[in-house]
Amino acid sequence: MTEVHRLDLDLEGRRTTMLVGAGLLAQAGDLLDAEQLRSDGTRMHLVADRGVGDAVVVHHAPVLEAAIRGGQVVGTTTLEATESAKAMPGVERVWDDLMAAGVDRRGLLVVIGGGIVCDLAGFAAATWMRGIDLVLVPTTLLSMVDASLGGKTGVNRPREDGSLLKNLVGAFWPARLVLADTDTLSTLGDREFRSGLAECLKHGLIEGEQTLAALAADLPAVVGRDPEVLPRFVARSVGVKAGIVARDFRESGDRALLNLGHTFAHAIESRVEWGLLHGEAVGIGLVAAAAASVRAGMADPSLVTRVRGLVAGAGLPVSLPAAAGDESVQAALRAAMRLDKKVESGRLRLVLLRGPGQVEVSVVADPSVVDAGWDAVTPR
Repeated sequence: MTEVHRLDLDLEGRRTTMLVGAGLLAQAGDLLDAEQLRSDGTRMHLVADRGVGDAVVVHHAPVLEAAIRGGQVVGTTTLEATESAKAMPGVERVWDDLMAAGVDRRGLLVVIGGGIVCDLAGFAAATWMRGIDLVLVPTTLLSMVDASLGGKTGVNRPREDGSLLKNLVGAFWPARLVLADTDTLSTLGDREFRSGLAECLKHGLIEGEQTLAALAADLPAVVGRDPEVLPRFVARSVGVKAGIVARDFRESGDRALLNLGHTFAHAIESRVEWGLLHGEAVGIGLVAAAAASVRAGMADPSLVTRVRGLVAGAGLPVSLPAAAGDESVQAALRAAMRLDKKVESGRLRLVLLRGPGQVEVSVVADPSVVDAGWDAVTPR
């Protein structure tokens, strides 16, 4: 049996416990009780991610529900896991189901699925009766190493041209318990699995050479879904984020470093017609951020080659689709960046690198820095 890795965080007085290991799903009821998250009067509502091929609904949600039922699961909401569906109508659907099930302020919302559903349902939990306890059971690599930990919840807002503004509406609401059962990754498609590796590479770049080397060394076994290596790999990556979030819960300082590559990535994701997954956009965004760092005079040009190699080695794209070469699309990408949450008083704040472990937030006044990032990932 693989080791269970435990992380405990205190985020502004709200305790979050994250467990990473194999076989946790079937133990969920005992784990809820061990963390004192339910009593005889607790009404639990389950939100499940339809996911690709209904894998969560078919394979994982029934195991979870059987483990936690005990007469306390009063209803289930099933949500579509797409960026377009990550919007207020989905939140309202969860609210309506909570109301119909009679879930009060002592209730518990249990969410199983990927990052989109964790974000959306987390926002519903944060706002239902001004906040009810939340348990997240991430079933994708991306949600395990990123979306499930740190308390950020939210939904996208559509623009008139059909593009999306990522996570523009949201709240900070940490889960009380996160159960990352690495066995659930067995039903994840290769593309979705690789998508999660982008965040792991980002964590390695933020933390430094030692962590980046350890992640890179485990990468072949991880790509092969080695059940002995996966829990350690996930826990190591999550540990980087946990350390930063514990220091800066509301992103007033160091937490902004976790946006490495994301300002570019969110603009890329606004082009919903490209169909890129979040991790794919982040991988491209990491390459763009490295190129912008070079143009800003912060890094040696070899950094771009190194980051591009790491992203490609994870099986992720390193450039945009061919359509991105169109001048109107380029203009739209830059416009989307200006609407990002990381713009303050009209000034773009980019996370740039001097090298692994040397990451900082920079206010970018020179447009050529942003242009260099886009040029590095745009097909010619």
